[in-house]
Amino acid sequence: MDKMMDNPWFLRIVSLLFAVLLFISVQNELEGNEINAAGTSVESIPNVPLQVYYDDDNLVVTGAPQTVTLKIEGPSNLVLSAQTMQDYTVFIDLRELTLGQHEVEVQYENLPERLEVRTDPQTVTVNIEELITEEFTVEPDMNERLLADNYVVKSTNVEPNRVSVTGARSVIEAISFVKATVSGEEGLDESFTQEARVRVLDRELNKLDVIVEPEVVNVTVEIERYSKEVPIVIEQEGTPPNGVTINSVTSTVSSIRVYGTRTAVDALEALEVNVDVSEIQESGTVDIELDKPEGISQFNQETIPVTFDVTVEQPEAEPEGEASNDAAAVDPEQEDETTTRTFENVPIVVAGLAEQWSSTFAIPSNGVVNLTATGPESKVNDLTVSDVRVSIDASAISAAGEYTLPIAIEGPDTATWVAELDQATIVVEQA
Repeated sequence: MDKMMDNPWFLRIVSLLFAVLLFISVQNELEGNEINAAGTSVESIPNVPLQVYYDDDNLVVTGAPQTVTLKIEGPSNLVLSAQTMQDYTVFIDLRELTLGQHEVEVQYENLPERLEVRTDPQTVTVNIEELITEEFTVEPDMNERLLADNYVVKSTNVEPNRVSVTGARSVIEAISFVKATVSGEEGLDESFTQEARVRVLDRELNKLDVIVEPEVVNVTVEIERYSKEVPIVIEQEGTPPNGVTINSVTSTVSSIRVYGTRTAVDALEALEVNVDVSEIQESGTVDIELDKPEGISQFNQETIPVTFDVTVEQPEAEPEGEASNDAAAVDPEQEDETTTRTFENVPIVVAGLAEQWSSTFAIPSNGVVNLTATGPESKVNDLTVSDVRVSIDASAISAAGEYTLPIAIEGPDTATWVAELDQATIVVEQA
């Protein structure tokens, strides 16, 4: 054995064997690494954005999903690179298709050819429609449960009140409501203005996928106390003086708006106005202050004009012998001559026009008229412009436009009043 160890050829052969074994070992390890590097992997990549190529200036596409799932299979290093880099694109191309419904294949690009790629879904059904724009009026919307007790919404206004809505033709044709809803805390008792987002809804109140311009509008809400219109009933009280007979007690105001608690307002069927006739000496018109029933806080006017038509009995003639000293005590009105007096530029009042309307005069353009008063000279000379009221009744007007209305004159019965015009023409617009 010692001789063999000392033999150089033996040592050379042993060294060669060790070298061969070492080479084989290293080679096997390298081949194993190459096999692992070239191994096959399968991965699923969810929520990959789906690009849709189409003419988005004139068309709209519905039915395409927002994302798809991508399944890739191939060499592990390529699969890992695709997962990490994500420089690929998944898309559907609709640029050559016509209007209508189509089933199209989901495509991809920028993935290595050595990878096997599948999309889920592999095809999608889309609908290609014409893109149109139309204008709609915005309706203000408010939950009245937000109001304080005994308050109501008097009016609402939207600015701007029209918006442009863009979408697929079928969606635009399905629009039933375009609303701007205001919100707030409960207990609202003051008018306010608020920004509100415009909502576009179908008949089932489902929100529609459209583009609205502008998206936000200003909504003004006018809030007032609970009220209603009730008729006025005039009741006489007291006894007229001796020799005075009350023929009638009337008013040109036949109804009035009352404000107050909901219970009190609902219970009030008519407003009774008590008129004391115990001191009435002659025909004429006076303003009567209105008394507020319990629960009523205010009226739309605090007084109403009441006109008295009376007959005054003349005293019996005295015997001839007793009349000599009183010959001059004759009723001055019997001695008065009849005269006519002109009142110029008396303003015409537009009565009863609802607050949402405004008016301007067309005829006469300045809204004034000349009057003549004819009667006993002593009475006529005492008259002033403040004794007479010229008006037109616009309470029946409910829409904008031009209206010709009769002129009414209210003045003392001691004179006959005549206006130079029988009618006046006004132009009514939204306030």
